Amino acid sequence: MNIELKNISFSYDKKQVLHEISLHIPEGQLTLICGVTGSGKSTLLRLISGLENPDSGSMNYSNNDKGSAISIVFQQPETQLFASSAHKDIEYGLEQREVPRNLRTELVRHALDKVGLPHERFSERSPFLLSGGEKRRLCIAGAIATTPELLILDEPTAGLDPSAIRGLLETVQELRQSGLTIVIGTHDLDSFFPIADGVVVMSQGSVHYQGPAAPLLEEPDKLITAGLEAPAYARIGRTLKLMGRLDCVPNSPDSLLKELSTLPSVPREDSKVTVNLECEKEQPAYIAQKVSKPPTAPNPLDGFVSTRKTRWQGLDPRVKWLGMVLWTLIILGMNTPTPLLLTTGLTAVLIWSAGISWRRIVQFFRPFLIMFIFLWMVSSVSLHDADWQLGPLDISYSGMIRGGFSILRFMLMIALGFLFTETTTGAPLREALEWAISPLKRLGIRTRNWSLVVSITLQFVPWILRKIAQLQLALRSRGRRKNQLKRWTPRQISMLIVPLLILVIAMGDELATAIESRGYDPTKERTPWYVLVWHRSDTLALAFILLIAAGMWLIS
Repeated sequence: MNIELKNISFSYDKKQVLHEISLHIPEGQLTLICGVTGSGKSTLLRLISGLENPDSGSMNYSNNDKGSAISIVFQQPETQLFASSAHKDIEYGLEQREVPRNLRTELVRHALDKVGLPHERFSERSPFLLSGGEKRRLCIAGAIATTPELLILDEPTAGLDPSAIRGLLETVQELRQSGLTIVIGTHDLDSFFPIADGVVVMSQGSVHYQGPAAPLLEEPDKLITAGLEAPAYARIGRTLKLMGRLDCVPNSPDSLLKELSTLPSVPREDSKVTVNLECEKEQPAYIAQKVSKPPTAPNPLDGFVSTRKTRWQGLDPRVKWLGMVLWTLIILGMNTPTPLLLTTGLTAVLIWSAGISWRRIVQFFRPFLIMFIFLWMVSSVSLHDADWQLGPLDISYSGMIRGGFSILRFMLMIALGFLFTETTTGAPLREALEWAISPLKRLGIRTRNWSLVVSITLQFVPWILRKIAQLQLALRSRGRRKNQLKRWTPRQISMLIVPLLILVIAMGDELATAIESRGYDPTKERTPWYVLVWHRSDTLALAFILLIAAGMWLIS
């Protein structure tokens, strides 16, 4: 597949992360898109794959049906595996792309064999019990089973040991030799530079260089100013070239070893030169550029909150704790429409004033949507005073109203917690909670335990929501039907449960291990490293909270 990008720009909630990107990705070649974290390479890969749409510019493909001709493998394999066996996991993507049933088994077998996972040994194994390298290969097998024309890999060597990296590189080279167009987003230049046909260097959302790899090895300035470093074999070769020992910089580790084997040996007593991989004496400009390289750009995926959020972060967390608890009690006592609707509007204004983007709000509340609808439907079913009948069920209009208000109260309490956790970091949150519950120490209650549990729980929820978003994106990339109405089904939603539970259990285990390794003792007093300081702005904020709470209580 031949791809042409012209003047592509993309923004996350008015924050531009890609600027006027123009690229040409030739058919049948392996193209690297490299850059530091936050340079925009992952966003660019999602645009190329069709999972995101650009704000401006044009993207032209030689195959108009890009949904079925492009496959993408994301950085974390644990967020891309869903089925109970390797065979079923690959078959799911074939099913969603409407491949006939009688062809699926052979395609699955061929894909597994091609990535070095023999079908006889791996087809019935659980994807969740494979090693890191095997999981990555299985993800690639699921991507190539649909016989795409373009394969996109995002940081494929992340988290792999040297043996797994070697196996992955062999797989990628075999796929490249088969004529498949491959695009790899990475900062692992040592692994992929020797096999790349072309390189795109990203820096702060813009294309810093596009062309072959060889010029970057000879003159690494473009890499350095983008925050990257030339591969180790190139740095060694460049040093030897400056010393007059080599005629050119080698283009791979093998060529470096070959050149070194032909060099005449130098007697140890006559060797006065110390090889410096950074070439400090020979390349002062090189070092100067390296020291003054631009700062790493922030990760676009984390840029959901604008600078207005800093005003909320500056408030003492005790004010926010008091406000959340007080407003929650008042909301629970509301039974009429007017105060609930006014509180809903006020909460929306508070979230807006905190600078939380609509994208972040939708991402947070979307998992609750199905639960809210289900609870509302259940609350509308009544055995008495039915307004109309729907089959054997009696639907009560008054029940729908009561249920709607109950769900609205629940949503408002969740919104208050969301506002609190989005504008309060871990240490201030924990210190404020310990302050609030410190009187309970007189009753023999270990308040330190409670504050740690609550603070971890409040911060655990956003992490879970991010993992759900990653799972949904991976599922969508494998199941892009022509009929978009069928994109989300109960089966697809149920497939998220098992990998999500595994991720949560693994994260919980890591947290428990971290707490244990740090010698946590709940019986001992702790010296806080974050000191709470009350300012005049906190007094004004508390007065505002009490005033609004009193008004809501009077009208309720």
